[in-house]
Parts: sequence; C-alpha cells; structure tokens
Amino acid sequence: MKLRIAFQVLALASVSLVDLRANAADVLCADETPAATSVEKPVLFLEKSPVIVKYQLGRLSNDQLLLADRETTHPKFIPLWEAIMARPGIAVKLRSEAADALAKLNKSDVPGELLAGIKRATASAPVVAELSKLLVTQKPEDLKKSQAALEALAGGEGPDAARQAAFAALIGIQSADALWAFAQGREGALAHLAAGLPLAPDGSKRAAFASKVLSLLAPGTDAATRKAAISAAVKIPGSEAFAFAAIAKVIASGTEVPTAARALLALPRDSWPDAAVRPLAAALLEQAKNVPAPQRTENDFLDIQQLGFQLAAKLPKDAALPVRKSFSGLGVNVLRLGTLHEQMFFDKIQLVAEAGKPVELVFQNSDAMQHNWVLIQVGAADEIGLAAEKMLPQPDSQGRLYVPASPKVLQATKMLNPNDTFRLRFDAPKEPGDYPFLCTYPGHWQRMRGILMVVPDLDAYLAEGHTEPAAPVITEWKLADLEPELLKLAKGRDFAKGKALFTTVGCIACHKIGADGVLWGPELTGVSAKYKGDAKAVLGEILEPSKNLEPRYRPVEFTLGNDDPFTGFLIKAEADTLTVQTGPGESMVKKFPKKDIKSRSSSSSIMPPGLLNLLNKEQILDLLAFLQAGGDAKHAAFGK
Repeated sequence: MKLRIAFQVLALASVSLVDLRANAADVLCADETPAATSVEKPVLFLEKSPVIVKYQLGRLSNDQLLLADRETTHPKFIPLWEAIMARPGIAVKLRSEAADALAKLNKSDVPGELLAGIKRATASAPVVAELSKLLVTQKPEDLKKSQAALEALAGGEGPDAARQAAFAALIGIQSADALWAFAQGREGALAHLAAGLPLAPDGSKRAAFASKVLSLLAPGTDAATRKAAISAAVKIPGSEAFAFAAIAKVIASGTEVPTAARALLALPRDSWPDAAVRPLAAALLEQAKNVPAPQRTENDFLDIQQLGFQLAAKLPKDAALPVRKSFSGLGVNVLRLGTLHEQMFFDKIQLVAEAGKPVELVFQNSDAMQHNWVLIQVGAADEIGLAAEKMLPQPDSQGRLYVPASPKVLQATKMLNPNDTFRLRFDAPKEPGDYPFLCTYPGHWQRMRGILMVVPDLDAYLAEGHTEPAAPVITEWKLADLEPELLKLAKGRDFAKGKALFTTVGCIACHKIGADGVLWGPELTGVSAKYKGDAKAVLGEILEPSKNLEPRYRPVEFTLGNDDPFTGFLIKAEADTLTVQTGPGESMVKKFPKKDIKSRSSSSSIMPPGLLNLLNKEQILDLLAFLQAGGDAKHAAFGK
C-alpha cells in the first residue's frame, strides 16, 4: 500500500505552484552530487512540425511539462500553453495563466481561448468542468465578444458542464426573455439553462428568471429539466417564499423528493413560511416512510431526514418532539461530516449523538490533502494530538495511520485520500459529555477539531430549540477588507485571546513564538522586525501564503524505490544521504540514502489558504497583535 507521508504545513512561508515549477530546477540541484531523479527540465524543440511538437509534449509528465520554459513573446510556445490548459491534474491557477498567455499570443481574448480549450478537452470531464468555471468568471464586456460561440456551445451537443457554463455566461449578457426563447428552441437546452443559472454571478440577472424557472416545477415537465429547475429555484434572490411553496408541492406529489429536499435545505431558514412548515413536515414524513429500510443510510434518504429535522426545529416545542422522533425512528442516527476544500477544516465543528445509541459516521474527504477522524475521551485532545505528532508513518493492526494506541482513543477512521468516503458504525459513548474529535495527521490536529455532543435524549435535546449543527461560517478575507482596521493594532488588543488563537487556528503546530510552538515552519518571535514593523506585510503573508517562499521551507516530493511517495523539506544533502524533515518534531527529521530515492521534484504549496477564514475582524487583530508582539504580553498593543 502506498503511503503518502505528506506534511501539508500551516506555514507563513509557502509558494505558488507557478513559483515552485519555475524554481524546481533549483530544488533538484540543491546538492551538487548526482542524485537519482526522473524529473528533469525538458529540452523542447518547439519550432519543429506540429506533429513532432505534439509528440514531444505528449511524452512529458505534468511535472516535466511545468518545468519547461514558457513565454508569451513567440508563437512557438502556443502548443505548450495549450497542453497546460488541457492536461488533467493541472492546477486551475495554471489553466487561467495559460488562457491569459494564449490570448496574448493569438491576439484574441480570454473567453475565446477558454472556449477553444473546452473544445480541445472534451474527452476529459474534470478539465472541461474547470475551464467552464473559469469561463463564467470573465467580465460581461469580454464575454459579449464571444456571444456567437457561447450560443453555439450552449445550444449544441457538448459536455453538460460546458453547456451549463455557456448559459451562465450568456445570462450576464442577454435578456432573460431572449435567452429563454433561445433555449426553448433547442432540445434539452432548458435543462442546461436552469442548471447554469446558479453559476451566474450576478444575482439581479438570476432574479429575472424567477417566474420562468418556477413554471418548470409544474407536473408535465421532463425529469431532467424539472430537477435542474428545483435546484435553480432556491438560487433566485427575492423569490425564496415562492420557491419554498412550489418545491413543497413537488414533495407532496412524491416526485423528485430527494432533489427537492436538498434544494429546501439550501434556502435560509428564516425564509421558510411558518404556516407551511407543519403540512410540509407531514408530507415529507409520508415520503420518508416509503423509502425501503436498506436504503435509509444512503444520501437521498439522509437529505430527506435532515429536512425533516430542520422542519421540526421550526415548530413549537410540543409539536417538534413527535415530528423529530418520527423521522429519527426511521433509521439509525447518521452523522455526515466532510472537509472544506483547501481550508484544512472539517465542514462541521459540532456533531450530536444520543448516549449509548448506534451511530453511523459518513466521513467524506473533499480536500486536496489526506485526513482522518479520531474520537477522543473528554479532556484528552491535546494528549492524543501531541502523541500522534511523534508517531512514525506506520499503520496499526487496522491499517490506520497516526492513531495512538491509547484507551483514550474511542473511535477512528483510516486516513482518507482526496475524494474518499468512509463509513464507521459504532455506539456513542454511554456517558453524556462533549467528546473532542480531531484529524491526527501531523500538523492538522490543532486546526481540524470539533466536538461530538453526547446527550441523554437526542430528540428531546433538538426539540428544545437546539438546531442541527451547521457548517462553520467562512469569510474569504482579502487584504483590502482588513487594511483599514490595522490602525487598531496600536493599543487595546487582547493578549489572552491572541495567544489562544495562535493555538486554535493551528499556528502553534508549525511555528514557534517565544516559548510556545514548534520549529517546523519559520520562527515567528521576530516576525515584526523581519518585516520592519509593517503590519500590512505580515498580514499579507498570512492571507497570501503562496506569495513568497524561503528556500529552507520549499517542499519537495520524493519517491522511494518501492514507489512509496513522501513530501518534506530538504534540510541537508551529503554525498550519500539526504536529510529531510517530513513533519513537525525531531522524529520527523530523517536521513534517506540517495540510492533509495527513485525521484524527487518540487511540490505545490502545502499551506492551505484561508487560515483566517473562521475568524472575525477583532479576532484577526488580536492574533496579529500577538504575532507582532512576539508573544510578549507587555507589548504596547495590549495596553489601554
């Protein structure tokens, strides 16, 4: 079994994939003695015939392709940029860069190049989906130039994702009446228009389609179009009440019930009409009872059940409890937990279960990094997290990595790769309490944590007005959002809160400030002096961690002779060995014989973006003050 010993670090020093690829040759030459490597900067002859150029590029791996010299000054580089745009496994940022480069080289525009790229990549659904998302983000004035091509794609027979994105782009440049008439004249196009509607960034443009989309929810509409319209209806600003009523009728009719349930769950709870809640709960319960028992742990039923719980929470207490019990009695308590893509957070920080009752955890890892889920005895989170940091990457008897052999570990999953799903059945702890859960991958546990609330009676607990746990509130902070607040750093900050955030945000897992933390990422005690007291510069490094990278903290991907890959910081290269740090702590600094290294190449950035996305402005300022003070409680920032 391949073990990926990655160290996805929360480091202020990180790097963009573009910078990494551009500087990969420096990494590969970190020592001057020969080392086994299968990734070298390729020599390309781009002025040969198109057949020869295509052959050359086709032989390159993604790593080799991105190591190649590329410019926007000579047409000979066009095939190289086209290959970068069309290759599976290439970062979206690089596809965007390729579209910009091709627009310059071809004297065209980015939307036109994205459309051309979609046509070239029709055999790869993931590439088409990524290019389609980029297409939707282009400015309306630029999209207008490609209107004819967008209409040809939207009304044609291309991939679904591409047709939907084309309609989303057209929504921004055409009237609702004109685009609706266009779609009605082409078979199957209304379904793609409805599916593309939520992708359109302009809410006022989406709102113009309200009556048209809601009309598609009526009986008689074909199934594909009706499903798309149900999902689109809840994304139309100002029509929430109408959407709720129309979708409630769909549920009562017994058609597309799971799709309708998912749609209503996407509507803000305060938009649900109080008078409609009780009848909808009754209708939904009848539909839930019709689901065969073996299917009651599948996502379609869980969405129906989840909507039932949310409806019960909107009812008065005396009516809520029986409704809640009716839905929960139809199946085992299923807890669904995911990860936030490239955020290094669980998508819920609180789960609820009933003491001693069976539970099924459905854990889906949608992140680009490996994660696990470990349930821990009350009060033992730090102990288990620190123990996991010191473990070698060796699986236990159940094939689990970084799960300490301790009676304080109550339950645990295996390490999940990106896009993996794992189901774990267990009995909740018998004693009520707040049981912490973590991802124990080294460097993750300080940041990826939550609580399983074990209560005596789950239905009674939720009927008392407690709602189902929701996803954490994420704010995509930009430097421009926070720069005006930096004047507040001068005084009045809270030292205790700043220090606590240094731990809970996860900085402490990789950095040291004063006596706190570990030296894995850069030392932060003198970070203010390093940036000459410029708080904006320090904040910029946190918000844009891929902007700069110190050579000491440049990640390198290695592959051993047995094909086991691992990632680490190259600390020292000697005649016969490489010293690599693969995680925090001394136990993660290892020497590898060069003869055992099959290949090594620069890696993409390992710091997840959005380090501050769970914090509000005041919390960010307290953390920033703590960093600027170097952990000194007597700093002027903490005075009145």
